[in-house]
Amino acid sequence: MKIRATLLVLLFLVLLAPSASATSSHEIILVEPTHRNFAGKLVDDELTTLLAPDGRLGKLLFFPAAQPRIWLIDASLIDDVKAMPEENLVAQNWLRQLQSITNQDVVKALAYGHPNLHFASRLAPSELQYYFVASQSRLEDFLKRKVTLDTAAQSGVKVSVIPDDAVRSYMDIREEIAFITTVIPVGELDSLRAHIASLLVLDLSKERQATLASDARAALAAEKHKLRIIAGKYRLTSENEKVPVTIVNDFAQPIVVTLHLSSENPRVQVKSVRKITLPPHSKTQLSIPITVIASGNTSLTASLVNVKGRPIVEPTILTLSVSVISPAVAWFTTGAAILLFLGAIAQSVRRVRRSRK
Repeated sequence: MKIRATLLVLLFLVLLAPSASATSSHEIILVEPTHRNFAGKLVDDELTTLLAPDGRLGKLLFFPAAQPRIWLIDASLIDDVKAMPEENLVAQNWLRQLQSITNQDVVKALAYGHPNLHFASRLAPSELQYYFVASQSRLEDFLKRKVTLDTAAQSGVKVSVIPDDAVRSYMDIREEIAFITTVIPVGELDSLRAHIASLLVLDLSKERQATLASDARAALAAEKHKLRIIAGKYRLTSENEKVPVTIVNDFAQPIVVTLHLSSENPRVQVKSVRKITLPPHSKTQLSIPITVIASGNTSLTASLVNVKGRPIVEPTILTLSVSVISPAVAWFTTGAAILLFLGAIAQSVRRVRRSRK
């Protein structure tokens, strides 16, 4: 009986062993400051060294800690590696190894771009949540499986060395993205929106952060330029004209806007056009009715505005050269001529009367 009891105790301990070891899972963190600019292009070749089997990021995959393991991954790193040339075998091997080695392990997504969580939560908590979701969805697409979130890693950091210009750039760009998505479908700006998290990374030199901030502004300008009005010069020769105005939508989704038009002076009259639907990847030409009041040079300021009348992109100037006399001007000119003629006759009559006296 004692032997049987001893065996039962040993069996019980063996059954408990897996659960005990599960509490000591090894955490493997895959993060790296971005090596891409905001156009998605690599700015250096440092990743090749890091991803090699003897590199810092390569060792974690090719010589990993023993199971059980928990992988904490920033999907921005995967996007960086995927941006490397297809003929780069180091990058391709690293991606395949990541899919293979994590297949039976727990995987958790870190915030996209791995920004300073303490700092990001103070500046824009809703955006920080977006960075987590963006990283999770990209990881799931890459690994072809469900992953969870780890929102606590790095949360204890209390001190930031992020330069003020990087903070200003981050806030300005974030607010600008939020504003233009009142017209541009939000999904069109997902890549830029996620990437600006890299402005809040601590492990960057001041020079690299300044370069990223400048690059982010240029990327935002490039995105806004996808929606634009083509400038033009027009000659008007009649009282009622129709001016062709071309609007470009280089986004992949249709966009609804209002074309706001204002004249530099009263020489012409024009009205705005509401709720214009611009097909994706299109050039839409509108015939805008214009009423001519007086000849001369003038211009129209053309803007694409949202429902509140705020311009979404930089206004465009349409130059007008008007060489026509409208009926109003003709009546005014004729009336003035008649008055001058009558005045001349009256003066002649007075001269004749004075001469007879």
